[in-house]
Amino acid sequence: MSRTHLILVVSVLWGRCFASVQPGGHTRIEPEWIVELEGVNHSRTNVGIPGRMDHMAYDPKTHRLFVAALENGSLEVVDVSRGSRVGSIRGLEEPQGVVGIPEQSCVAVACGGDGRLCVFDARTFRLLHSIQVGFDADNVRIDSRTGRLFVAVGDLSTGALVEIDTRTWSRLREIRFATHPESFQLDPDGDRIYVNLPGGVRSLRDGAVAFASRRTGSVTDILQLPGRGRNFPMTLDAAAGRLFIATRRPARLIEIDVATRKIRSETECADDCDDLYFDAAKNRLILSCGGFRPDLQAPSEASLLSLPGRPGCLDLFEAQAVGPTRVDSAPTGWHARTCLFVPSLRTVFVALPLHEGRAPEIRRYLLK
Repeated sequence: MSRTHLILVVSVLWGRCFASVQPGGHTRIEPEWIVELEGVNHSRTNVGIPGRMDHMAYDPKTHRLFVAALENGSLEVVDVSRGSRVGSIRGLEEPQGVVGIPEQSCVAVACGGDGRLCVFDARTFRLLHSIQVGFDADNVRIDSRTGRLFVAVGDLSTGALVEIDTRTWSRLREIRFATHPESFQLDPDGDRIYVNLPGGVRSLRDGAVAFASRRTGSVTDILQLPGRGRNFPMTLDAAAGRLFIATRRPARLIEIDVATRKIRSETECADDCDDLYFDAAKNRLILSCGGFRPDLQAPSEASLLSLPGRPGCLDLFEAQAVGPTRVDSAPTGWHARTCLFVPSLRTVFVALPLHEGRAPEIRRYLLK
């Protein structure tokens, strides 16, 4: 059974907006609770982040958080209301993307190791469906209008978004790309899909952002990112027509105008950002960054916001008209680059992988 620490919040939390945050400076933001994932300790050898954790999903009906423990081959389940671990779905081949479907009381996880999309009952954890979607199945999104699900698959030379009918759990079609798509966003009011094409984790190629049509199933335009690459996370402010991405080479937070398909602004962010969210209620951006990666970067390439020897961080940017401005920051842990923002709970969940024998953790941070 996992050990849970309840920690009192002793300082002003995310609601307080500081005028500026100097590189290396940290506020006193503390997690509300920490859940240790004891026994989640398997990892392949010679990987960049041992025990790496990947994406998460929240089910509002069961109040459960589903966490893809990629290296452990499991989907870990945490009861958010109690702050405790309540289950583990094991035997998965590199689980990566996760999405909850409350209408069906189920959760779907994309497994990169065997290319399957596995659908489980959110209450009993029973396997309901297993669909072959493709190599390195990763990010997953649900179209709120149609109920259809999209899964990113592929490799360095080809890729696709596979469309799934969640009524029958059958494949419908593919939207093809020249390389593996990473994070993507579905326009809630229109036809577009915005897709990050980073070209690989260790790639030195420039990245790109693709614009695709759900109606035709084809790519309509591509925005190249000269001198910028490894653009993995993405978020959308649909109301204002702003798309935000974070690159890792170098570490930059980039704002794109979706109407003109041009870059509006760019600012430095911390290294190894893997998740990025837009908080519409506060007009803020939330970034989870793992920090400096010695296996991918030279010390001279480190961001000023995450110098070598420092842990990862949870950063808050205000999405101003002139571009995002960093207004708050909290240290998290080594390689803690995965997070999930749940607006209805005003909560950010952060996943910390195992580090030097210490068990992985899930932390809950409240935003005011």
